Amino acid sequence: MSEQKRIAFGYNRNESNRIIINEPQALTVKLIFELYAEGKSLDNISRQLAACEIPSPYNNPKWGKQALSKILSYERYLGTEDYPKIIDQELYDRVLEIRQSRAK
Repeated sequence: MSEQKRIAFGYNRNESNRIIINEPQALTVKLIFELYAEGKSLDNISRQLAACEIPSPYNNPKWGKQALSKILSYERYLGTEDYPKIIDQELYDRVLEIRQSRAK
């Protein structure tokens, strides 16, 4: 039996092995992008997700900065050949712009 590559948070595989949206996780992905686009820090987003009792991708009560940063960097949330779209280009671009300005 071949080992399947782990897919991004916000998605599952269906019976025919196609990648589909995991709706509750996709809502979390959108929330993370929206909060960051509003200017919230990774620490603030982590606290807010914990307060809402939204577990991390590894089912931890606390979200790490690295997990949040990784989610914010995934272009696949825009939709690809394999991945359905979760966020729109405008939101992704806003987040990318903020990330680049904070990295300076």
